[in-house]
Amino acid sequence: MADDVQRIIGQAVAEANAVGLPVNIVVVDREGRVLGTHTMLGARAFTRVRGGGRVSDGIEGLCIAPSQYRPDVSPQAALAAAFDPAQCPPSPPSPLNGGVLAAMSKAGTAAFFSTQGNAFSTRTAGFIIQEHFPPLIINASGGPLFGVQFSQLPCGNVIPYGQTYPSPPLPPLPAGTLPLGLSADPGGLPLYAGGQAAGGVGVEGDGRYSVDRNPGAGTVTLEERIAVAATRGFEAPDDIRGDKILLNGLRFPFVNVEGVPDRRPAKVVFGPDDVPPMDTQPSRFMPMTLGGVRGTIDPQYFPAQASQVPAVGEKGLTATEVSKILGRGARQADRTRAAIRRPLGDRARVNITVVDRGGNVLGIFRTQDAPTFGFDVSAQKARTALSFSSAGAGAALRAADAPPVTVTAPFVHAAARDGLRLDGSVAFSDRAQGFLSRPFFPDGIDATVHGPFSVPIGEFSVFNTGLQINLARGALFNILTLNLPLPTVCSGAPGLGNGIQIFAGSVPLYRGETLVGAVGVSGDGIEQDDLVAYAAGRGFRAPSRIRADRVHVRGVRLPFVKFPRRPITR
Repeated sequence: MADDVQRIIGQAVAEANAVGLPVNIVVVDREGRVLGTHTMLGARAFTRVRGGGRVSDGIEGLCIAPSQYRPDVSPQAALAAAFDPAQCPPSPPSPLNGGVLAAMSKAGTAAFFSTQGNAFSTRTAGFIIQEHFPPLIINASGGPLFGVQFSQLPCGNVIPYGQTYPSPPLPPLPAGTLPLGLSADPGGLPLYAGGQAAGGVGVEGDGRYSVDRNPGAGTVTLEERIAVAATRGFEAPDDIRGDKILLNGLRFPFVNVEGVPDRRPAKVVFGPDDVPPMDTQPSRFMPMTLGGVRGTIDPQYFPAQASQVPAVGEKGLTATEVSKILGRGARQADRTRAAIRRPLGDRARVNITVVDRGGNVLGIFRTQDAPTFGFDVSAQKARTALSFSSAGAGAALRAADAPPVTVTAPFVHAAARDGLRLDGSVAFSDRAQGFLSRPFFPDGIDATVHGPFSVPIGEFSVFNTGLQINLARGALFNILTLNLPLPTVCSGAPGLGNGIQIFAGSVPLYRGETLVGAVGVSGDGIEQDDLVAYAAGRGFRAPSRIRADRVHVRGVRLPFVKFPRRPITR
């Protein structure tokens, strides 16, 4: 309710006043729609991206508060201005508040990751997306959600709503998307009302959008302290907080500050640059039972459709076949033990997407209480497996090359040097493609050369992952610089309209020897995602002779899928 939003923002302002840091505050509902924003007097209206990589690679060093660039300004000049340390904040003043955009991504991250079985913060997110898991532990593999930060982007074409936010104070972006994708910068926490997941709150005020390189070490930020104060009365249930959940024996962090004083909410006057508190809207997801499994669907992507692009010389997937694939996946999820949910032994809750040979979404089904972030990610995963398994994969990636903003061709050349022609001769899963996208190859072995789709570790950061961010960089740059008209796809490569994903959970689909599509799964542990995707694809599995795990790169066998031990709940 609007009164609850008012209270949450008032509690944040009271704590911000007490600690002396004026901030930008954003509250969103469970599906990422903005319910209210407030920029305190004196709050920084900008933030700069800093994750520890080389400035101007990926989006490292980008000032998020750019002035609107004129059409006559060259891409090179616009790029130089956006990364110029002297131009943050820019002059003349920006039509965008970069602090609000960062806070939106923080709030949305906490909301999108949290369910009735787990409550995660942006600090939790920072723990699971870095080059090592846990962070800073050498010779450990990458985080289980390595690369997830570049999802939920406003340029994506798997989006939840037709309407856009008003501008100003918010840019004309699709409602429910996140300006910077998912955030790993502490200061975003989930909100629960009556024990039910209800949304998230994000706080940004230090002028730096970053990642805590060691999120479990006890470092405290004022932004996180203010966010904790904001959630009073709307806290996540204690037994499902991230710090009550273990993965492979590792406990996730949640917040590094406790015992914030109980202060009276400040009286907040909302100005023309704020979004005044409002009630949440009905969910876009509708109840649906598929294959005997309860879940939800978005009417945009269900009922299932037949292939829009039939395979050469063959029929594509029929609507009936797509429904069966989704149903098989749902039944497997319903009997698979969850990895990151409480109570222990609960079943996996996932999003399942099927795409055709052109990357068109044919259907999405979500099992009950699946996390919202997986809606976009499952489509990214399916499209990644499809694209990299396609005969024209290399040509499509080279065609997306548009320096200086979008640079993709060098990654295709690097793959060729490793014997990967990207010509359809290998059936790639997302686990296989992601294995090639790590800053160490093989994954987790320090002091090795980076994979062909990554950048060297000296240049790597969560904001500069290599091919993944380079595909989306041009679109994201234009969005964050409000370079109109805003892009409606994240990538110039056909079939990759919402970008690629580089952690496990998808398989390509074949009819005999012919590639006809792919299925992607996201929501509850990457080994669970692999298992559900593989089960869903029964009857359309890749020919064993071309599977990625039959291929060696630099003497290392690529993976294809990996299943959890003792996965069945009953």
